[in-house]
Amino acid sequence: MNARGLALACTWALLTVLLVGCSRRQPASIEYVSEWGREGNDARQFKEPIGVALDSDGNVYVADAGNNRIQKFNRDGEFLKEWAKKGRGEGELDRPIHLEISTRGLVYVPEYGNDRIQVFDTNGEFQFSWGTTGKAPGQFDAPGSVGFDPTGHAFVTDFYNHRIQKFDEKGNFLSSFGTKGHDAGQLHYPTDILVDQHGNSLVADAYNHRIQKFDKQNNLILSWGRQGKKQGEFEVANALALDEEERVYVVDFDNHRVQVFDEAGKFLLSFGGKGAGTGQFNHPTDIAINNEGLIYVADWGNNRIQVFRLVEH
Repeated sequence: MNARGLALACTWALLTVLLVGCSRRQPASIEYVSEWGREGNDARQFKEPIGVALDSDGNVYVADAGNNRIQKFNRDGEFLKEWAKKGRGEGELDRPIHLEISTRGLVYVPEYGNDRIQVFDTNGEFQFSWGTTGKAPGQFDAPGSVGFDPTGHAFVTDFYNHRIQKFDEKGNFLSSFGTKGHDAGQLHYPTDILVDQHGNSLVADAYNHRIQKFDKQNNLILSWGRQGKKQGEFEVANALALDEEERVYVVDFDNHRVQVFDEAGKFLLSFGGKGAGTGQFNHPTDIAINNEGLIYVADWGNNRIQVFRLVEH
């Protein structure tokens, strides 16, 4: 084992976290597990990795935005394959963002540059796409992410249109909600969405520096966060994940950290901090959690994926 490998193997110490309040199963700490990646365009290298998603087998898919490709790894970071190149044709990409895996195991890739959603199988074979540039229903101005409800409907954050659009799995438009603004229920550059097991939508309302939660009828039922650096405050809340206990993980982009909340928005803990060292971040952009509790974070500015584990006490 080389010196770097030995150093990483010895970093099973607990990362310092700040913890308040209580939850059904209270997390005590976050533990660093591993990392992979560095700047470049070869396999297992990245140029601005901005999205990370997991399939049912635990494989890890990374939207390698600057290289206009998707890379696929096993749960331990072993490279499996890659696909796509820059372009506008079928199977080509222009800045893929927060990709997601559907309930049927298909890979949905929003494209910031092409204003569309492309869908692939897990081997990278193109299936179908939808979307054109514009403001009409079914059109996009920089789609940022896709989230799925328990029935398989796809929700897309439409970044510059300041709205959420809902589609069936084939990309047929169903409905939308959201208008530009700073009031309750309005959106200001939404970047990510997830739908919980109850059908409620949690939206990373990035430049309002908050999380908003809507019910099935798109009524606002909860909101938390404001701009700042304290617990529960954000400097661009740009990605979300839920664990099996319904804790909400929020990627806090300009604060270089991840904050964790209970389902009511109560702060539990945070981890990270600005830097290039183990457990530090340089503008993290996305997060995904597998069924074993491993937490994968796209460390955008450091061109790597870092892996953590929640330690229950």
